[in-house]
Amino acid sequence: MSVAEPSWLPPALARPREERRFRLLAAVSLVVFVAFLAATAAGAPRETSSLVFSILVLPVPVVVWWAYRRAPADLRRPVLYCAWASTLWLAGSLVWYGVFLANGSEIPASPGIWDGCFVAARLLLIVAVVVAMRSFVSVRLATLDAVVIVAAGVALGAAFVGHGLDGEVSAASLFTLNRPILSVVTLMLIASAALSSWEGLRRSVVLLGLGEIGLTAGSLVYSYYAVQGDYVDDRWANVAWSAGALFSILAACVVILGIDRPIRLGPEKRLPDHPAGAGAVVLLTVGALAVTLGVAVYGQIAKVGSVTLSGTLGAVAIGLAMALRARSAILSAEKSSESIDRALALSERARDELSQAVSALQYANAVH
Repeated sequence: MSVAEPSWLPPALARPREERRFRLLAAVSLVVFVAFLAATAAGAPRETSSLVFSILVLPVPVVVWWAYRRAPADLRRPVLYCAWASTLWLAGSLVWYGVFLANGSEIPASPGIWDGCFVAARLLLIVAVVVAMRSFVSVRLATLDAVVIVAAGVALGAAFVGHGLDGEVSAASLFTLNRPILSVVTLMLIASAALSSWEGLRRSVVLLGLGEIGLTAGSLVYSYYAVQGDYVDDRWANVAWSAGALFSILAACVVILGIDRPIRLGPEKRLPDHPAGAGAVVLLTVGALAVTLGVAVYGQIAKVGSVTLSGTLGAVAIGLAMALRARSAILSAEKSSESIDRALALSERARDELSQAVSALQYANAVH
C-alpha cells in the first residue's frame, strides 16, 4: 500500500469546507498556545500552569477515539493504539495533578503511579507509528536511525549531568529520563519515515511529529530538573507539553474531517522511488558520532569515568547502527541488481519471441 493511495487521496483534496474548519481550529489552537506561553513568561503561578495543562489534555483522548471511528481501514489499527495511548496519558496527568493538589501544590517526585501510565502511553505510541509506516518505509532502517539519535542524546545527557553520575544523582531521578528517550525514539521514527519515503507522509503523521517535538522538549526540561533533584518548577515543561497536546488534537481532526492528504517534505523533482533524505541521514549519523566521541574526550579530560564510558558506548552503538544500515543498503542494491538482470533477461526473451512471431507472420503473408 502506498501513502498516496488513490482510495484516500482525491477526497482529501476535494474538501474545501473541511479545510476551512481545520484552519479555524488551527488558528484557535495557536491563540490558546500563545496565550499560555505569554502567561507563563509573565510569571503565572505553577498551580495555574498545571491546571491549564490538565484542561488542554482532557479533550485529547475524546478526539482521538472519535478519529478511530472515522479512520479509513488502513489507519484503524495505528489510530486505535494512539487512542489508548492518549487515554493513558490523560489518566497519568490526572493522577499526577491529584497528587500535586494533595501535596499542597508541590510537584511530586518521580517515580510514581503516573509514570507507569506515561511509559505505557509512550510504548503504545511507538507501536502506532511503526504500524502506520511499515507499509511504505523500512522499519528496520528507521529503528537504526532512532538508535543513532538516542545514543547521541544519552551521551550528551551524561555530559550535562557530569559528576552526578558518580553518586550524586539518584536512581529515582534518573527514571524520569525514560520520557525524553522514548519521545526521541518516536520523533526519530517519524523523521526517518519522512526522509525515507519518496511519496510523502500523511498529514496526520506530520502533525503527530510536530506534537512530538513539543513533548520531547517538555520531557527534556522536566527530566533535566528532576535529575538535578529540583522538582520546584514545571511551568515551561507544561507549555511544551501543551503544544504536543494541541498538535495531537489537530492530527486527529484531519482524520475526522477526511483531509488526511499526503505531504511531501522533499523536492518535487528527483529520481523516482528514491528517498529524498539519504544525504540528511548520512550527515545526521556523522554528527551524532562526532557528539559521542566529543563526550568521550570530554569525560577523559575531566576525568569522569562514567561520562567517558557513556560517550564510548554511544559511539560503538552508532558504529554498529551505521554498519547494519550499510549492510542493508548493500543487500538492497544487490536485490535491485538481480531484479534488473531478471527484467533484462525477460526483455531479451520477449524480443526473441516477438522476432520469431514477426518472421512467422512474414512467411504466412508470403505463402498467402
